[in-house]
Amino acid sequence: MRVYIKTFGCFSNKAESETIAKLLEAAGFGVARSLEDAEAVVVNTCTVRGETELRVLKFLAIISGKRVVVTGCMAAVQPALISKHAPNFSIVSPHNLPSIPIALRGESRSVILRPHEALPEPAPFRSGVKYTIAISRGCLGSCSYCIVRLARGHLRSLPPERIMSFISNAVKGGAWEVRLSAQDTGVYGRDIGTDLPALLNGVADIPGEFRVRVGMFNPSSVYNLLERLMKSYQSEKIYKFVHIPVQSGSNKVLGEMNRGYTADSFKKIVGAFRLAFPNTVLITDVIVGYPGESDQDFEETCNLLKATRPDKTHIARFSPRPHTPASSLKQVAEPVKKRRSEALTRLTREIQMANNSQWIGRVVDATVVDIYLRGGMIARTDEYKTIAISECERSMLGKRFSIRVDSCTPFYLKGTITLR
Repeated sequence: MRVYIKTFGCFSNKAESETIAKLLEAAGFGVARSLEDAEAVVVNTCTVRGETELRVLKFLAIISGKRVVVTGCMAAVQPALISKHAPNFSIVSPHNLPSIPIALRGESRSVILRPHEALPEPAPFRSGVKYTIAISRGCLGSCSYCIVRLARGHLRSLPPERIMSFISNAVKGGAWEVRLSAQDTGVYGRDIGTDLPALLNGVADIPGEFRVRVGMFNPSSVYNLLERLMKSYQSEKIYKFVHIPVQSGSNKVLGEMNRGYTADSFKKIVGAFRLAFPNTVLITDVIVGYPGESDQDFEETCNLLKATRPDKTHIARFSPRPHTPASSLKQVAEPVKKRRSEALTRLTREIQMANNSQWIGRVVDATVVDIYLRGGMIARTDEYKTIAISECERSMLGKRFSIRVDSCTPFYLKGTITLR
C-alpha cells in the first residue's frame, strides 16, 4: 500500500512527518509523492489558528476512495471536530505515531488517543542538503490563547547525545543545513538537566561543514540564558538567525496573554543579538486583535516593530481556540482586526524592504540549499538571509558561492554568482 503524507503547520510537524514516513517504510508501506498516486493518506494536522483548521477540513473533504488516518495537533485536542467532518477516517494522536501503520491496516475505523509518554525516534537524514530534527515536544508556557500546548503536553526533551548522533549522521550524509525544531527551543532540556546553549555547544563540536538554524524560542525562555546563548552563537556553524515571537508591543496585552515578559525584554534580547552580530536576521510573530486590544495597544505594537525592525513578521488575526481562556473573552470586532492587520502588513513590508535594500551591492558568501519554485536556486547567507539566483543546476546544492546582491523584494534578495 502506498501512503501519501500531507503536512500542515510548523517545522516540528514537518519533522514529525519524516518520522511517520520512517515508521511506514519500516512497516512495509510505500510513501507516495502525491495524493493521486496513493491508496491511503496520513494527514498531519495543525490547529494553531482557525484559518489553518479550515484548510485542514477542506483537504479532508476532497479525499475519497482512500484509507485515511488523521494525526497531529487537531487529532489530539479536537477529535470530535474531525469525526464530525470525516466520520469514516481513523484518528491517531501525535503521542501514538507507532499506531499509524496499525490503523492503516485495520479493517475498520480506529481512534487511538490514549496518552503515550515516549518521544518518537527522529527520522534519520534521507537526502538533499537540509535536515530537520525535533529536539523536544511540548512547552512550559501557559499562554491564554494557545491550544498547541494542550495538544503537545508538558515538555519532553530528546537527550543531547541522541540529537548529536542524528545530526552527525546527517552531516556525513551530505546535510548542510540542520534545523532544530520545537514548540519552544528556549526551554529545551529543562526536564533532563541541560539547556539550549549546552546543546548548541555540543552540536557545534560535530566535525564537518554545516550550519544550524535554531528554531523559535520565546523571550521568557531565553532571557536568563542570554549571556550563555550569545556565546554559543559565536560559532560559525550557528546561523545568526533568531525567531522570537513578541505577539504584542503592549505590556497590558502581553500580561493578559500570560506571556511572561515585557516589550522591553524583547527589545533587550534583540539588541543584544544585533550588538554582537550586526546582520542578525530577526523573525517575529504578532497577534492582531487579541481580546481587549485597544487602538493604543495596537499603536504600541507598531512602535515596537519600528524600533526593532524585524526582517520578517508573521501577522495573525486573533482566532479564538477551543479550551483556552482567551476564547471566552469579549472579542475584538472582525472589521477592526482586518483594518489593523492590513495596516501592520503595510508597515512590516516597508520595514522589510528597507532592511533588504541595505544588502544591495554587497558581495556575500552563501550556500545553495534549495530549488526555487519560480526557476533558479535559493541560497542562504550565514545570517540565513534568502538570496534567489537565476543559475539552476542540481549539482549546486550544498555548494558555497560568492554572490553579488543586485536587487530585492520585501521577502528576499536577488543576486548573481560572482565566484564559483
